[in-house]
Amino acid sequence: MKIFVSYSFKAENRWVDDYVIPLVRCFGHEVLTGRILDAGPLDEEVRGRMRQCRRVLCFVTRGEPRYDQSGVVVSYAPPDWVRDELMMTRGAGGDAIEFRETNVTYGGAALLRAYVDFDRDQLPKLLKDLAMRLAEWPVGPLQLRLSFPDEFRPEVEQAANAATLRAQCSAIDDEGTVRKTDDLLVYLRDGQLVVPFWIKPDPDLSIEIEVTLGAHRLACRGLSPAVREARLLAL
Repeated sequence: MKIFVSYSFKAENRWVDDYVIPLVRCFGHEVLTGRILDAGPLDEEVRGRMRQCRRVLCFVTRGEPRYDQSGVVVSYAPPDWVRDELMMTRGAGGDAIEFRETNVTYGGAALLRAYVDFDRDQLPKLLKDLAMRLAEWPVGPLQLRLSFPDEFRPEVEQAANAATLRAQCSAIDDEGTVRKTDDLLVYLRDGQLVVPFWIKPDPDLSIEIEVTLGAHRLACRGLSPAVREARLLAL
C-alpha cells in the first residue's frame, strides 16, 4: 500500500532517506513524500499525495531549540510542516503514527495523542520497532517486472499475448529454505511484463524466477523483494 513519510529534510535527518524509506519499501509498500515539491509542504499537491496513502509515518525531529534564562536548551519545537502534516492527517481521520524525538515538545491536540518516543543515538531500536509494525501491515502481491534478452522478446510477447507465458516464482530465506513456490501467469501491461507474486515481503527473503520457452530456460536468482526488477538470462 502507499505510505506517506513526513519528515524534515534537513541534512541531520538524512537517516530517514538512508534507512527508514528503504525499510518501508522492503516490506512491499510504496513510499510518497513531499521532498521533490517546490511549493510549501501543505500545498494542494502534498494534500493530494497524502490522500492517496492509507497510512502516514511522521518523524517529528528536533526543530528550533528553546532556552531557559541561563541559556541552556530545555526542549525543542517540532518542524512546523511535519507537525502540520501530522495534525492534518489526524484531523481528516487518517491513520498516522508519530515518532517523536526526545526533548521535542508541543501543545494542542498533541497532548491527547499517543506517540513513539525515539533517540536518534539509538536508531537500531527505532528501526526494529518500525519493522515490527510494517510486518503486520497488509500488502497486495509483489508486482515482479520481468525483462528478457532481445533474442527472446518476440517469442515472449507472443506467449504473453496468448496468455500462455508462465513463471515459476520461489521465495527463499537466508538458510536456503523455500518458503513458497507458485507457477504464475505473466501479464503484458503497457509494454511491461509483470507477474504478481503473493508473498508477505520480508527483507530476509530472496526471489528466484524461472521461465520455460520451448527448449529454453531463463532465470533470475537472488532478487530482493524491494527491487522487483528481474532480468532473466538463459541457463
